Amino acid sequence: MSKSLTQLSEEYFKAAEDIDALIKKYTEELHKAYDAKNYLKTYDLKRKLKIFYDQKRDVITTAYKLQHYYEDSEGRATA
Repeated sequence: MSKSLTQLSEEYFKAAEDIDALIKKYTEELHKAYDAKNYLKTYDLKRKLKIFYDQKRDVITTAYKLQHYYEDSEGRATA
């Protein structure tokens, strides 16, 4: 089963939404850890959040590359 570039792009955008949900979850946990003055957990959560933000950036970049694969540098579709 082969997928079009548009379908793959949509899957990457969906993955970015899933990563957003994880970022939200861990950000809430980070605020709780700050309030509890649990600095070891705070450090661990910050590390995880940085990884999630890096993953999201990579996923979004790939999604846009797939979405605009057949466009030239001026945004016109090529054959």
